[in-house]
Amino acid sequence: MDRRAFLVALTPLVAGCFGGQRSQPTATATPTETPEPTETPEPTPTETPEPEASAAADQQIDAAQDKFSEAVYLFTGGVTDDLLSVTADTDSFRARDVLLRLDGVQEAIAEAESEATTDQQRSTVEALDAMQRFLTLATDAQSWLIDGHDALTEAYAHMDDDDFGDAEDDIDRVETAAEEVSEPTTTIGEELDATSASATDVVDEDEYEEKVTQLTDEADVLDTLSDAAGDIRNGASMVERARDEADDGRTDRAADTADRAYDVLTDVEDRLDDLLDDFPERATAFEDVADDLRYLASRQAADADTVYENYA
Repeated sequence: MDRRAFLVALTPLVAGCFGGQRSQPTATATPTETPEPTETPEPTPTETPEPEASAAADQQIDAAQDKFSEAVYLFTGGVTDDLLSVTADTDSFRARDVLLRLDGVQEAIAEAESEATTDQQRSTVEALDAMQRFLTLATDAQSWLIDGHDALTEAYAHMDDDDFGDAEDDIDRVETAAEEVSEPTTTIGEELDATSASATDVVDEDEYEEKVTQLTDEADVLDTLSDAAGDIRNGASMVERARDEADDGRTDRAADTADRAYDVLTDVEDRLDDLLDDFPERATAFEDVADDLRYLASRQAADADTVYENYA
């Protein structure tokens, strides 16, 4: 028998014998639980230490404070450090000297600003810069107030002597001063405040506020008196013209001109009465010249009335 054929025939039998055995199930692996991830703690932020104060900045701050004190003494004439001692009727005021010293303050402030390393130093520099600006504006305002007061006094003297030509030039100066002083006083009131005074030893917050009030009151009164002086001059010129018209035989025209002059002058007198009845406390430097102008308006109004009564 062929052995290969025998083995082929035997294969199905062998397969049947083995197929009768029960097959063993394959074991299923138990799944492994995945552990929860461990939270990583947030790193604790490290505070940045405050930098050390700059010695160079402190030196420049001290220099700025010293120069500012010197500027205040120059502002007050070197006699006192009281800013309120300087008013519109101060005889001598060296504005240029004050401004030159304030230039030195500004230079020291610029150096301090570039060297400052701490918030405290920067805050002090900022306050000193505000005070430097305040005194610069106050110097400008004070100069115009003094010039306005001088011009107003001269205008009264010329009008009292019936010299209306020279009075016109003086009144122009008064009007210019009244216009120019409004800018620095407005800037001080709107853009600066008294808290910056803490950066200096020479000016405190109370004095700062009182000086601002003084400058503002004087500026307001100067503006009022500027208008009054101009109206007095116009009214007095009309009285003079009425007399000339009467001399030329134009009596009706003279009476009409005198009547209009009377209205202008009595209106000025009433306004000055109201001002003097409630005169601002910090503007007393102008009180005497205001009273002089009221007297002048009253006198010229009486002259106008006389001309009118003569030719009406």
